[in-house]
Amino acid sequence: MPGKDPNFGALFTSVQKELEGPVETNIKGEVPEWLTGSLLRNGPGKFEVGEDKYKHWFDGLALMHKFSFRGGRVYYQNRFLRSDAYKKACKYNKIILCEFGTLGIPDPCRNIFERFATRFVPLNITDNNLINFFRVGDDVYTSTETFNPRRINVEDLSSDPKKMNLLYTMGLATASAHAQKDRDGVTYNIGTTYIGGSAYKIIKFTPGKTADDPSKSAETVCTIPARSLTRPSYYHSFGMTDNYFVFLEQTLYCNVSKLAMSAIFKLPVRQCLEFEPEDESIFHVIEKKTGQVTSVSYRTVALFGMHVVNSYEEDGHIVFDLCCFEDDSVLDKFYLQYLRDGDENGERVFPKPELRRFVLPLNVDSSTPKGVNLVTLPYSEATAMLRQDGSVFLDYEVVSEVGIDMPRINSERFSGRKYRYAYGCANMVAGEFMNQITKVDLKTTKCKSWHEDSCYPSEPIFIERPGAVDEDDGVVLTTVINTEKMQSFLLLLDASSFEEIGRAEIPEDIQYPMTFHGEYVE
Repeated sequence: MPGKDPNFGALFTSVQKELEGPVETNIKGEVPEWLTGSLLRNGPGKFEVGEDKYKHWFDGLALMHKFSFRGGRVYYQNRFLRSDAYKKACKYNKIILCEFGTLGIPDPCRNIFERFATRFVPLNITDNNLINFFRVGDDVYTSTETFNPRRINVEDLSSDPKKMNLLYTMGLATASAHAQKDRDGVTYNIGTTYIGGSAYKIIKFTPGKTADDPSKSAETVCTIPARSLTRPSYYHSFGMTDNYFVFLEQTLYCNVSKLAMSAIFKLPVRQCLEFEPEDESIFHVIEKKTGQVTSVSYRTVALFGMHVVNSYEEDGHIVFDLCCFEDDSVLDKFYLQYLRDGDENGERVFPKPELRRFVLPLNVDSSTPKGVNLVTLPYSEATAMLRQDGSVFLDYEVVSEVGIDMPRINSERFSGRKYRYAYGCANMVAGEFMNQITKVDLKTTKCKSWHEDSCYPSEPIFIERPGAVDEDDGVVLTTVINTEKMQSFLLLLDASSFEEIGRAEIPEDIQYPMTFHGEYVE
């Protein structure tokens, strides 16, 4: 039966203390000596503050992790992000800032007017950047889905006292957790503004312009009006090819009116999200050089997806791969009470993701025939048909026999370009939590997987071998927690064969929690 691991709840317990410095791990097997950088991981590490408790997996205070590779050895260290959310929680021994599934309280440091205004305008939005990392030039920033990325020192995981404020500099109330660095060194992201009605902005950070705060010199590439001025779409990532951005306006909406009154009605962000199964999702295609939004409206069925795998151009098409769910119910499965205790019968059942491919024909004009398939790529079963109203309806194809999420690819060479392999987390049996790592051959849809009983891996990260020619010549790194032994380790897989090369075991007296995303830095 899915969800019957008696120790499963241990994956979501607080880490009691930070490490004072790096500790050496115990190596089993081999660690390639050409690995000389560091793997950074990010995720929640503290779920209680005094008597207050966070309610959702996406809420816990950010704990950063670092695995350093030196001469075939691996060293581990961790540190809590010194966000305002963390510092205020420690100072007052209470949850002060609002998170995805947990309400905070009015900041005791605010004056009477500010505390009153907080009841109507959510001023206490979190800067608890527990989701991911991104780079601007050589600097590394932590991110979540709000507007305050914070730089860190990769050497010791210390936090910069200052942080970006994309609300003040760019008017953004939210921003994607998955900013992307282009081959020319420019970093792009997308965010939502509520000023004058909801709209989405693609912004760019050019390294070197304002080193202390890149948001001060950030530029708006384009603005896309939301289909509803009071209910913008929720998103977590976006697509980027060599020449285009692709933004999916899916059918999970944020009700801004509810959000504005959330403090009065005691509604966390999760309860302001509304899924519309009868609506159609909309793809927006934007020219990277000009910022022009193309005139074609691409549409598909209602869906919920957080992670774009990759997107690329080929023969007048854009291919867009996305990890999808039928709806947003998976978000409710991540409430901590459900993760720890299950339902009334003590069981846990999780939705299964699906790797879907959408193909967007670019050359659509008044002479394009209606009602016929416009996709001419010989290897794709996805379709696109021009409708009478002028929109192009996309029917996806499933390109993996195993559903994956938390996807990664060989991004150094193949991000935004045609690729063959993707790596992700999957559930071995339908309904289970992610308990295996899977490599997908997108050419054949066939998969290879790694699994061990009672083990729960994190997002797999591909590192290319120096001098590699083949796309999958390298290693895949993932952190794993064994709930039976209560032991954690960094797993190294040969990316081609998907066989284990080695593992670096964290000392048993050190807690290692589940993480979300990571970055490999040299």
